Amino acid sequence: MSLKDVQENWNKFGEQDPLWGILAWPGKEEGRWDLESFFATGEAEIAAVLAYVDGLDVKLHRGAALDFGCGVGRLSQALAAHFTEVHGVDISPAMIDRAQALNRFGERCHYHLNDRDDLSLFADNSFDFIYSNITLQHMPPRFAAAYIGEFLRVLKPDGILLFQIPSQPRQWWRRLVQPLKPTRLWRLYQRLRYGEAPVMAMYGIPRHRVEQLLRRHGGYLLDVTADESADVHWTSYRYCVGKQAPE
Repeated sequence: MSLKDVQENWNKFGEQDPLWGILAWPGKEEGRWDLESFFATGEAEIAAVLAYVDGLDVKLHRGAALDFGCGVGRLSQALAAHFTEVHGVDISPAMIDRAQALNRFGERCHYHLNDRDDLSLFADNSFDFIYSNITLQHMPPRFAAAYIGEFLRVLKPDGILLFQIPSQPRQWWRRLVQPLKPTRLWRLYQRLRYGEAPVMAMYGIPRHRVEQLLRRHGGYLLDVTADESADVHWTSYRYCVGKQAPE
């Protein structure tokens, strides 16, 4: 599966039912989310996230923040109430168009279409805070791993990175099937089963490998906690990460 395949799938969500594609709560499909309630979930999430970081007794600077997998801006709009400058990144043109239309913070909140497996649109050491939730889980692991490395490149040495990603399926048979998902065979199965409808595929990276990636790219764990944002069939974690200052 290529990154273009991922983009095409999520652009369909962006065109057909963007709010449910971002937050797939029961009963909210087919356009049943109202904007006020939808954005209120982002405000509550970011308030809880910032309280969590404060509880770790680390200094979080409120300069520039990055919302990776921003969709229509549910979290980046909430972040803009706490940070001087916010950048939202998404792979879907339809999602980015909607985010720009719904932006309430003008030039303080910027949205970027990114169809690469890197974050080369940003310089090294650009962000005080990077946040990503329920995004990395929807892309093949090789892309998620590349982005984790990029998070640490664009994070400032005294910044905080907080992201969620599943580790592995809970059932053994799901673990056996998982390696097929990024393949052409699995895409053929999806097309036969779902036709041209977008599919919310789930992926993960084992916790030990995530921790290896962080060390390799100059990160260190501040905290790691079990997370329930992923599909109930998955074990998932949230990683809070600092960046080692260059010697």
